[in-house]
Order: sequence, then C-alpha cells, then structure tokens
Amino acid sequence: MTGTTAPRISEEARALHESSLVVDMHADSLMAAKVMRRDFRKRHRPPRGWQPWLLHADVPRLREGGVDAVCCGIVTHPFPAGARKRARASIQYARGVLAKGSRELALAGSPGDIRRARGEGRIAVLFGIEGMHMLSGGLEAIEEFYGLGARYVTLAHFTSNAFAVSSADPFRATARPGGRLAEALDLMTSLGMMIDLAHVHTDIIEWTCRRSRVPVIVSHGACAALRPTFRNLTDSDIRNVTATGGVVGVIYATGWLTPRGHGAGLSDIVDHADHVRGLVGAGHVALGSDWDGLISTPPDLPDAAALPALTQAFLDRGYDPDEVRGVLGGNFMRVFTEVCAARPGTAGEGSGAALE
Repeated sequence: MTGTTAPRISEEARALHESSLVVDMHADSLMAAKVMRRDFRKRHRPPRGWQPWLLHADVPRLREGGVDAVCCGIVTHPFPAGARKRARASIQYARGVLAKGSRELALAGSPGDIRRARGEGRIAVLFGIEGMHMLSGGLEAIEEFYGLGARYVTLAHFTSNAFAVSSADPFRATARPGGRLAEALDLMTSLGMMIDLAHVHTDIIEWTCRRSRVPVIVSHGACAALRPTFRNLTDSDIRNVTATGGVVGVIYATGWLTPRGHGAGLSDIVDHADHVRGLVGAGHVALGSDWDGLISTPPDLPDAAALPALTQAFLDRGYDPDEVRGVLGGNFMRVFTEVCAARPGTAGEGSGAALE
C-alpha cells in the first residue's frame, strides 16, 4: 500500500473487500490526467496534503485498491458557449485512454458490462457529465453523450445553468427548475441514464425526486448535519433521494467532511455514511470518492490503493458484511440495474445502448 500511514487491515476485511464488487461513483482522475499530461495507466505517487491532480487514482492503484468500476467525471468550465464541443473532446480523450489500455480498462454501458469486465480482470469505466451547462441548451446532447458512454448527468456543477440551479449559487435562496428540465429527465430515463443530484440546490433535489420515475443518485456528497455547508446534503435531501430508491455516494474530501480539514480521517467518512445509514438505512449508502476533484483526502486514505482500509473502518464501526458489500458497490448496482430496466422495451437489468 502506498501513502503516509498504513492502517491495520484484518484478514476478514481483506477477504470481504476482495470478494466484493467495488464501485466508485465519482472520480475526476481521467480529466486530471488530461490536464496534467500524465499517463492514467501508470502508477503515480499519492499527493500529500492539498495537492490536486497529482494523482489520487490511476490504473495500478485502482487495481491494488480492489476497485472494479469507476465513474469518471467529464468536467469543463461553466460557460455554456462551446461547452458541448469541449465535453465531446474530453469524452473522446477518455475513450482514447481506454482504447490504449484495453487490456486493463473497459468502457461499460450497463451493469452486465461491469460484471463482465470484472470477470475479465479489467476495470470498468463509466462517464458522468458533471453539469448540464455541457448540453449547451440542447437536449440532443444527452443522446450524443449517452452514445459515447455517459451513464449519468449531474444537473448542475458549481454554477447554475439553463436547466438547474447549483447549491453553490449565492443568488438563489430558493430555486425552480429551468428550461426543459422535465423533458431532459424524461429523456434520460428513456435511455437508461442516471440522474445525479450532487452539487444541486435543495429545491431542485426535492422537485426532481418527486418527479422521477427511477432511483436517483448523489454521485459524491456528504451530510450537512455533520458539516454544515452549501455543498452538503440536508436530512431532507437525503430522505428525498432515498425515497426514490436512490443512493448517496459518500465523498472522501476532507473539506466537506469536517471543519478540521486536513485533520479528517477515515472515521469522518464513516461518520457521514453512518448518518445516512441512521436516517434511511445502509442500503442507500455508496462510495463517491471525488479522487482528483481538487480535494485533499484523509492521511489514512491517501489514494485508491488504500481503499481496503475503508472496508476495515466499516467493519470496526459495526457494519455487517452484507451492509459493507452494499456500500462498496452492491447498492449502486441495484440502482443502475433499475434505471437500465426502465428503458422502454427492456427486460431485466437492461443492456444499455451499444457503445461504439
């Protein structure tokens, strides 16, 4: 294991981690590799402190950490002009990385693809569009991005857009859905594309959850009850998300976990998972690292290779093995399966559209 500290990991925890299907619902590592001109397929040293994009995750450390699938964020700056073109270029870059690393990486469009990749010894990669500004106002972009491998869209990032209001918007105490958000959600559901409410204003979360016909996700987030900040979810947000059957991917970013910042540890990640578990049950907790998303991580979880330590932390907190399996990936897979199955004419878990 790499990093500054190596927590004790029992044989029970190692065996549980290795036998579980492990899914990370959000990491920015592919985009970080693009910006920093680093090879995502090669091992890099973990960052120390707040040193973004150095990288937290790459293929060797994802393997060492037992990660079977990772949802990689597609990120652009917040201006809608040209955003669709920039997003397309970023996806094509990511697809190129996967093509070059096809022995180790597989583009996944369905739960079956994730399981198949695991059986082949490859890491499944899905794309998530982080903010509807990348649609540049056009719903047809959703279908284009889906065809290129995107399997969720985050309604807003750190700025509001024509469709949805961001939780970071300083001018919106209240919010209403904008533009054609309802049409966008219907289109996503018809495709089998997950709706992501990370970064989204609480009013839009409530509206979307009341309207959605499928489970929604928060790909990476934390609890405002433990760390009051615009970025984190209120208890009402959590209840609304999970009332759809959805899941909350708990983030590893120290700044969103505790005011102590760099003093945060693995225990703080589990504290936020515990809060969700106490409100709505462990079946709605998932992993949403936000690796390389301009964050610092706890020193006892410095990079993706250290992930088995989180499994140990859940066991130490009293989670039973089935709960841990769910948090590590089973809960996400349930949601993804239900969303795929909602596609018209689809039976079972759904295969997703063919990825070219």
